[in-house]
Amino acid sequence: MFRFYSVIFILVFQNLFFSQSIQHFVIPDSLKNKSFEQLQKQYDKVFRIDNHKAEIYANTILSKGKKEKDNILIYDGYYKIAHTKGLKSENGHPYADSLINITKRVDTNEYPAKAHIIKGILYNYDWKYAEALDHYIEAQKLSKNKNSDQFFYIKKLIGILKTATDENKEALPLFLEYYNYQKQKVNASNKDIKSYIGSIFSVANCYNKDKQYKNALTYINIGLKECDRLRDYTHYPYFISGTGIANYYLKNYRKAAENHLKAENSFLKNSDYGNLAITYYFLGKINHDTHKDNIAVKYFIKADSVLMLSKDFYPITRDGYEVLIDYYKKTGDKEKQLKYIDKLFYADSIINNSKQYLSKEIYKKYDTPILLEKKEHLINDLSYKNSLLYWCLAVGLVVLSALLFMFIKNKKKVQEYKKQAELLVRNSKSTDIIPQIPVSQDEKINEDNSVSQKPKTTVPNNILIELKSQLDLFEANKVFLQKNITVDRLAKDLGTNRDYLSKSVNELKGKNFSQYLNELRINYIVEELKTNNVLRKHTISAIAEDIGFNNAESFSNAFKKITGTLPSYYIKLLKD
Repeated sequence: MFRFYSVIFILVFQNLFFSQSIQHFVIPDSLKNKSFEQLQKQYDKVFRIDNHKAEIYANTILSKGKKEKDNILIYDGYYKIAHTKGLKSENGHPYADSLINITKRVDTNEYPAKAHIIKGILYNYDWKYAEALDHYIEAQKLSKNKNSDQFFYIKKLIGILKTATDENKEALPLFLEYYNYQKQKVNASNKDIKSYIGSIFSVANCYNKDKQYKNALTYINIGLKECDRLRDYTHYPYFISGTGIANYYLKNYRKAAENHLKAENSFLKNSDYGNLAITYYFLGKINHDTHKDNIAVKYFIKADSVLMLSKDFYPITRDGYEVLIDYYKKTGDKEKQLKYIDKLFYADSIINNSKQYLSKEIYKKYDTPILLEKKEHLINDLSYKNSLLYWCLAVGLVVLSALLFMFIKNKKKVQEYKKQAELLVRNSKSTDIIPQIPVSQDEKINEDNSVSQKPKTTVPNNILIELKSQLDLFEANKVFLQKNITVDRLAKDLGTNRDYLSKSVNELKGKNFSQYLNELRINYIVEELKTNNVLRKHTISAIAEDIGFNNAESFSNAFKKITGTLPSYYIKLLKD
């Protein structure tokens, strides 16, 4: 009776559900007379090896299911189409959504849990980890005490999410549980060879991510042997890629390169852009570590191109952009240097959001409910879970907006510093390095060493003339480079009092003593840095000490106030 009503339900709403699937699909003549078992076998044979062919078999299964009004075929067709499209970086969500809609009132051994599983897998491919976790938890709730295969498979899927946030030690027990479960089944009548070999790969991959490379190679070798023994090569290219990763970190560069080049062909054939990008990244790292920078750069650019094509980003590839930035800095290509700096910012924005957010969600929405289930059985409080998600999204949006504002503000400031540094370099080629505040006509010393009288001066003319000569010597002998110079100390050295010296500096230089001293030092160091290659290699702190400042901060503040830029930008521009 239930099956009858399910068929009626699908027939009534078939325009809604089937419009997403096989609108323009025609079953090839070679497949028209194939049974479901034959189609399933062909699909399993090419899945993850040639997903274009796999999608044809999936569409054929769905078409036959529609024609024969067979719910099982319809469900399976939707699931398979969604999965193959996700693997090809295409939109599989309409098919998963249709599957969820037509199975939400179904209660079988597989559905509706399996519909939520494929939806979660697609979200995982899209880097939408929080949404993926929601569907995995829903599927786990639906499969508990009903379908052991699904229950343990979901453990594996959540382990995959944990590896995405580098929670590899927490993920490993989940993978090992799944592996041991599949290992027990492999010799039974209900064995699932594909899932068994996949469980071996999950353990090996987790060991790789946890930097236990020898353990990873052990399981990879088990996996390769089982592929040959059981004649299932679905995961074969992934084992080869994993071997390349382990060998790279073990510094077996020649073997690592061979492994990745072998895996490249499979990923290209299958349009597996995510793993292809990682393959190119490691080929770049191998050549970079062996000082073949020109080849390394080509592979890093390939990795970036594939990532942009798939509109994905894998955090492991981040430092490839750093290598590109350094390379183009050395070659003087500022446009490409800026291009990859922008791409690194983009990469960091993804890391700071998706990775951090997922880590929080897995802890709050998976681990914590499991602990609470053992104590108080409160895992099913979905309303609380949803409100928590909304709050996290709101907080994340506020934080992202604040970071974006700070980034734009800082970028404008950096551009102004660079502009002022360029101006300073041009000015430093002339005698007048930093434009000085001119002494007014009333304060000029006449050629006969007499001072024109100012109505309001409080320093006697003879003392003013004497201090003018002494300040000239102070500047000529670079006494201003000494540390701890104060107006009191200099007045004592010049044989005068603090008041006379302070007012004389105001009269003669048009500024207070602190400004006068800082400008002398900054003028000096600007010219000295221009001509002294060795000095440019010193730290900011060392340079500050050399010219009398107490610390790098006071030196940088004085430099910025007088020149409009920072010493680091000026030094960098001189080096370039």
